[in-house]
Amino acid sequence: MNKGTKRTASVAALESDGTDIFVVYNGKRVARRGYPDTPQAMTWVSLEPGVKVHSPPDLSEIAIEIDGVRVH
Repeated sequence: MNKGTKRTASVAALESDGTDIFVVYNGKRVARRGYPDTPQAMTWVSLEPGVKVHSPPDLSEIAIEIDGVRVH
């Protein structure tokens, strides 16, 4: 790490409001789980430009990309 460069830990979590499931990255909702019986079912729908979220159906892992760079 270069002198003067500060690294901060990124934090990702799943959150539910009782209806939807969200991926929260560094305190901000970045994606919502697609609704059943729609083309987006079992996928993540981005809520922020440039964000892509991937996970297996059991949600055991979450991969977050921002502008093509994996951040989590």
